[in-house]
Amino acid sequence: MITIHKVSSKFAALFFLLFFLSENSYSQLAVPFKVRYQSYVKGDMTVISNNIVNRKESRTFTSEPYNDISENAKLNDQFEMNYIDIDDDESTFSSSSAELSLENISSKKIKYAGLYWSATYKYDSGVRDKKWNYVAVDNTRASVNEIKLKLPGQNNYIAINGDVIFDGLNVKNFKESAPYAVYADVTKHIQALSNPNGEYTVANIRATQGIISGGVAGGWTLFLVYEDTTETGKFITSFDGFVGITARPVEILYSGFSTLPEGKVNAKLAGSVLEGDRNLVGDQLEIKSGESKNYTLLSHALKPIDNFFNSTIVINDSYFENRKPNSLNTLGYDTFLIPIDNQNNGIIQNNSSKVSLKLKSSGDRYAMFFSAFNVEVQDPVEEIESNLIVGTEKSDSQKLRGTNPNLVLAETQNTEANEVKNKNAAPEKPSILEQAILEIEPKTENKEKIIVSEAAPTQSEEQKTIPSPARSFSSIRDMIKESEKINAEISNTDFKKRVTVLPGADVLIPNQPKGYYVVANVFAKPNNAERFKEKLKKKGIDAEILYNPTTNLKSVYIGKFGTWSDAIKFYYSNAEGNYEDELWIMLVNTSTGTIL
Repeated sequence: MITIHKVSSKFAALFFLLFFLSENSYSQLAVPFKVRYQSYVKGDMTVISNNIVNRKESRTFTSEPYNDISENAKLNDQFEMNYIDIDDDESTFSSSSAELSLENISSKKIKYAGLYWSATYKYDSGVRDKKWNYVAVDNTRASVNEIKLKLPGQNNYIAINGDVIFDGLNVKNFKESAPYAVYADVTKHIQALSNPNGEYTVANIRATQGIISGGVAGGWTLFLVYEDTTETGKFITSFDGFVGITARPVEILYSGFSTLPEGKVNAKLAGSVLEGDRNLVGDQLEIKSGESKNYTLLSHALKPIDNFFNSTIVINDSYFENRKPNSLNTLGYDTFLIPIDNQNNGIIQNNSSKVSLKLKSSGDRYAMFFSAFNVEVQDPVEEIESNLIVGTEKSDSQKLRGTNPNLVLAETQNTEANEVKNKNAAPEKPSILEQAILEIEPKTENKEKIIVSEAAPTQSEEQKTIPSPARSFSSIRDMIKESEKINAEISNTDFKKRVTVLPGADVLIPNQPKGYYVVANVFAKPNNAERFKEKLKKKGIDAEILYNPTTNLKSVYIGKFGTWSDAIKFYYSNAEGNYEDELWIMLVNTSTGTIL
């Protein structure tokens, strides 16, 4: 999972208005990112990927994995690079493969498949002379948008003609290595398979052979969205463009709809990058909410905080090994799909609406050409007539509806003034109270959003939640201070450290006993809630279900308390040492007592 290194907290999420902020001759927004795919789906997204060039050394073949990930590992510009070619087909000059292995494949249906390939390609081959000048050996440069794809269970390749996203051959600040990126929609080819699982081989991707300025790198990424009605509903968006990062950062802003109104918010982030070198540090990925002033650095067990783009192919929490060759060090080609470690919804909260990512580097140079994000959302009220949907603005009722893909925009703006303004300023670190108070304190109008689930189609859009009574500033302050105090006391014990829990808005549920409920999970499907409850009980954990008729969600809780103090002690003690997975505290009828 992605780990968050706090510069400040308070993050919102969800993506669909996208634009970049940068200004520098070395931070080039060559092609603004635009939405390629958007969809609500019960299912998920995944990727498979591989590089297409490898080091050429004596006594080794390029089809042999390059697994040096030590501090002394060489970079791609320290090697003479040649094509990988794993097949025995004389019609191909380059080829590598990767295997798709979705679980329970009989319940899955491919909804979308996008294939990307990218490489540095100034000419067919080149060398570096004794004076360290880069010289062409073969100055030929062929078309980059024509490749071959071999599908699982097939003996022959099919021709794929892609759309060129970017070609840097004649573009200032890119022409020395001439990177390019190409996209092709291959959905129909994969949907035609009786079983999409198996080995995918991509061939005839072009890159320079030998040595060029900055080094040779290249590879491919297959991005897939699948439907599985047994999984939770998600809103999935993919983007592509081409942005090179060295000196100035580039910012991506996503906004649109709301996350789940209650419970843990699960999300994933994916991307592909060219020239993310292994041992050149300084490349970073940061995140913040739309209103927050400060960013938070992201890292992962296999992607360090100061070298996030590090020539690896990572899916979830492991190196992706089901490929040929399966190099740990892919020498300048980087692909990842990683769940965001959203403990206690500390990054992406309930009812979140926007988030910003910042790509930056103080050393390594790299270029991103593909990214994707998904997040669990409430099931839409009505049937989706289009595969492109977006959430409406916040109001007393809300649903997902079809929309025009051109609704999503991309543009650039100058952030030089902001860079100079903040250059010498120490980063602000708001207190937990300051971060939380606006989220907790109800607005004067006291309107709450309703999301009607598919399990309750007869509900009227005009139906409202019961307004939550306002709590005083002093009561919220006291609750947060007590939480901080107990968290500090618990940190001196052997219990697993948890993030500081904050008091959320009071949830008013008729006929539900008032209290502070320590929740372990929340479900839209009743059967899933029952199964999870029984699973906990088999482990000796007393679990019960709390039903919210307004949202039609069932929360599985493992503790109910009459006071905030008792609830947070139970939370910070990991349920008295019995439960170390995610927990949060749900306030029910605490402002009014049990209501009828």
